[in-house]
Amino acid sequence: MSQLASRTASYKLTCRCGHSFECQIYEYVNVARDPQLRYAVLAGRLNVVTCPSCGRRAQARRPFIYSDPPNRLLAYVHPRDNVPREGRELIEAKLRDVYERVAQQPGEPEEGSASVSDAEQEAETPGEGEMAASLAAAAVRGAGEEIPPLQVIFGLDQLALLINAGLSQDERLGKIALRTQSRSTAQRGQMFDIARRLAREMQCIVEEEEQGETYTVWLYGPRRQIGAIMRALAPRG
Repeated sequence: MSQLASRTASYKLTCRCGHSFECQIYEYVNVARDPQLRYAVLAGRLNVVTCPSCGRRAQARRPFIYSDPPNRLLAYVHPRDNVPREGRELIEAKLRDVYERVAQQPGEPEEGSASVSDAEQEAETPGEGEMAASLAAAAVRGAGEEIPPLQVIFGLDQLALLINAGLSQDERLGKIALRTQSRSTAQRGQMFDIARRLAREMQCIVEEEEQGETYTVWLYGPRRQIGAIMRALAPRG
């Protein structure tokens, strides 16, 4: 099955405050190679960007491919669940076409077709149908001899339901928050470094959050791993 690495592409986004900035957005997610990204999806943190000017956070509404080779899951995910019927039909038609052609000759690139790496060079976003075809072609070509059926999902909630259906209770999303009201940059940095080391060891994701005087570091990952972190951080009696 596919060991194609997860890939990001550079996009230019404009915040509601009017500030434009470039950011990296995941276009292909392979949780066999990057298991922590499964929990970024479940926590609603995948492709969440922060405006460097005003600090506002928002989810970049970009489609992506979600691949879980051991569970034979390959899905084209459109973040919005309110895509008009005509738009859905266009995306699904292009996906069916590229899937059928590439699945027949997975090792041979289609002439004139874009890949995930090609998309990284584009400053402008292609049409959704073309993007769907490009992402699906790259994912299917990397799937090896056993190509799973390509599912089409509209809405991140639907993807979360699909992922959770294949997880045990211990594998489902867990989270822990580490908080301080210290204004010391050094103390905050130390807490984040500790959380980052724990996240790396436990294959979790880590995020910072500031709300007023409260500084919070969140860790997201499998409930089993989050439980181990909580036990490691518990005061010793």
